[in-house]
Amino acid sequence: MTFWQENYGFVKDVYDSRLEKYTKWMNDLDNICAKVMKPGVQYTYKEFKILQDSLRSLTRDLEKEGMKAWLDMMLEKVATKAGGDSETTLSAKDKDLKAAEKKKLQDLIDRHDKLMPSTIETQQKVDVYARCYAYGDDIKPVLKTLEEMLHLAVKDIHPHNISMVGEQIDKSEKVIQTVKNQRDAYDELFKRGQKLNSQPNVAPFLGELLAKMETTWTAANEKSLERKSMLTNANTDWETYDELRTQVNNPAEKLEDELKKYRKFYDPEIGKKKLEQKRAIWTENKSTLEDMLATIKKCYKTIIVLAGDEKKDFLDKEVSTVEDKLGIIKKCDDQLNKLGEYNEHLTKTVTDARALRAWAEPTKEKLNFLRETTDMTTEDITKERLTLKDIKETKFPLIDPLDKDYKELLQEFDLEKSSTARKTLTEWEEIKALSVEVCQTIDDEAGKITPDQRLYADYYVGIKAFKPWMAEAEKIVKAPLKQPDTLESALALLAAQKEVNETCVAKKGDLDAAGKAREDMGVQSTTENEVAPLSGRWEAVKKVSDERVAKVNVLVETWNELQATTLSAAEKMAEVPKQENPNVDEIEEIYTNMKTLYTKKTELLEAI
Repeated sequence: MTFWQENYGFVKDVYDSRLEKYTKWMNDLDNICAKVMKPGVQYTYKEFKILQDSLRSLTRDLEKEGMKAWLDMMLEKVATKAGGDSETTLSAKDKDLKAAEKKKLQDLIDRHDKLMPSTIETQQKVDVYARCYAYGDDIKPVLKTLEEMLHLAVKDIHPHNISMVGEQIDKSEKVIQTVKNQRDAYDELFKRGQKLNSQPNVAPFLGELLAKMETTWTAANEKSLERKSMLTNANTDWETYDELRTQVNNPAEKLEDELKKYRKFYDPEIGKKKLEQKRAIWTENKSTLEDMLATIKKCYKTIIVLAGDEKKDFLDKEVSTVEDKLGIIKKCDDQLNKLGEYNEHLTKTVTDARALRAWAEPTKEKLNFLRETTDMTTEDITKERLTLKDIKETKFPLIDPLDKDYKELLQEFDLEKSSTARKTLTEWEEIKALSVEVCQTIDDEAGKITPDQRLYADYYVGIKAFKPWMAEAEKIVKAPLKQPDTLESALALLAAQKEVNETCVAKKGDLDAAGKAREDMGVQSTTENEVAPLSGRWEAVKKVSDERVAKVNVLVETWNELQATTLSAAEKMAEVPKQENPNVDEIEEIYTNMKTLYTKKTELLEAI
């Protein structure tokens, strides 16, 4: 019996123990590598240091060549219980046992070989990972502070009064200062992190950590400054809001006082001036109040965002109170409009009354003159009186409506309290009396005129007005016409001749009316009837005028046609260079026509 056979149990236990340790080592190594390389997990540096030390301890003899050789050697000894190194001496059972043990060992060795690449990769990364985790521990205090400041800068706040806004401003300033205090640490850590991140085998989480730190730093700075700016603006708006709610009383009270002073003015000119002054005061205070309300509402929008819905009802009531105070604007406007309408009515009434007086006074003087004059013919005096009668028919109907307007505008209580009202009414009564007197005098004077006197006066005045025009018209038709040198001057000459002709027609109507008035007289006048000789003279003037209109009209038509033909010739000539076979006959025809028209125009000008 050999040594191995005698100590087979002990050797087998040692072999199994070594095999178990080999298996456990690989399990531990696999587990440690998995923890080191596990994604989505960020250890503290202390936690990772334990993993690093464990990995270093397990990989001191990473190859395990001695253990593998020993196990391989011992496998031959422990595979069988009976000795013999020769395969031929082994039983079938021993052969199966040896094969099973050999496969078991080979599986372990294969597993070992498979672990080698990932373990070597882990060894290469573990030191850099350790530095990354150490860096993560280093930035945690700064990152935590920045996150806390960011939270304070964005969390909802609802100060209910300006004092609380001031407290929030102080807090925001502290947040800004705290963020500023992290500047040096942030810069140093960020640069260090960027340098570390540029190395190979860096931990995946480091890039995310740097991005988070940079984003948090930027957001903390921006949001803290935004919060302070928002609070500062809100504080300013709240101060303005409170100040204006008090200041709005002054212009509102001014309008209240003005409203109490509003009254009628019974002198139109003074009323207009006073109302303009009061409207200017109203406009100034209205503008002030509306600007204040607009600013209050603008501030309200800022405040309500900050104060929140809990404060909304209270603030709405404050704004509503201000709006109620501005109700005085409409009250004053309505009253001023009523006074303005009254003054406009009074102004129109007084103006119309004074216009009536402006007619009555000189008319009264004229009536007196017509009664006393010896320089006018009876026919002229009759015509003047009839003219006054016609004018009186338009003036007399104005008296009663004006009287009614004065009574509506100046009632008993107005007359009792205002001497100006009494003065204005007295002025009207004087105008009314004068106008009635003048109208009555005109009726009396006109009533003395017989129908034949009226008709002869129409004849006489018509002939008297016609003669000067007739003499002037004869001079016009005898004077030679000035030859026009342009188409525009020809058109002007035509317009002038047409105007003369139209005046002739109108004047013939006046002459016919005068002749008819004489014919309608019951007892014919023995004076010479001038209608017939004047009609002969008129016909001579009209004939010349008609001829002149016809000549100048033909001239203008010929000139227009010549101008159109000239333009057409120019256009045709401009097209000739562009055409391969220009129509020469057509061009010659145009030029022939143009020459004919020019000759005709020249002859017409000579005829004129």
